Amino acid sequence: MLIDKGHRLWMILTIIAFALSACLYAIYAASSPNGPSGGSWQGMAFGIAGTALMVFAGLLAGRKKLPRLPIGTASFWLKAHIWLGLLSVPLILFHAGFRWGGLLEQMLLLVFAVVIASGIAGVVFQQYLPRVMKDSTSREAMFEQLPHVCSALRATADEQVVAVCGSLFPSADDTPHDQENLREFYVEVVRPFLNAKIDKHEPLLNVARASSVFSQMHRAVPASARSTLTRLVAICDERRELARQVRLYKWLHYWLFFHVPLSLSLLVLAIAHIIASVYY
Repeated sequence: MLIDKGHRLWMILTIIAFALSACLYAIYAASSPNGPSGGSWQGMAFGIAGTALMVFAGLLAGRKKLPRLPIGTASFWLKAHIWLGLLSVPLILFHAGFRWGGLLEQMLLLVFAVVIASGIAGVVFQQYLPRVMKDSTSREAMFEQLPHVCSALRATADEQVVAVCGSLFPSADDTPHDQENLREFYVEVVRPFLNAKIDKHEPLLNVARASSVFSQMHRAVPASARSTLTRLVAICDERRELARQVRLYKWLHYWLFFHVPLSLSLLVLAIAHIIASVYY
């Protein structure tokens, strides 16, 4: 989801709400002889408001589970999740009086900070990574299509090498001796790089190392095989772009596996804090 003009009203309302709450907190803090406290009625009001915003922001997950439920659009819930989540930050700090409190409160504030930070990171990822993926890759492939795309690249590369070497594997008759270097290099170095799953230490995954490897091979193969080597360079470049796209895709989607469990932990800690405040 992009932060666009549709967020303007939400941003303005969030700023206004923050300004009003900050003014109320300043008046409250100045009139408290012992300083602001979460146990005062003003502190409790900030705490209730901040917790309510946290819970409302957390309802986005429930809304995703019930997409047909006629309670606001998906766009509305996403905007509310972002801006109300941000607004909960100053309200919770006003509730705490900018104090760490006891161990439970420290854990709560720490998890709260990490949840907010991961949420901001997620917004940044969704804002910029799709654009980077589109601009930096010549072929835009869905993550699920990667095995098929890699198989097609490998088949194309196989055809290029077979056209020069006769086959991919050694035989007594079909390959001139001066083409053997190209075939060995392709089978041992290039072809594994065209698999759907590649090791992060693959030499061809690094642009500088790949350039060095291909430069050495360019000098080692006969002139008749250099055009094939050039085409292999292009195929490896495309595979490298796909690998980069996969990394960006994982950043774009997998951050939720960090953000969502922490958000649930935050709600559990908030409930524990409320119970402890009431009974102890």
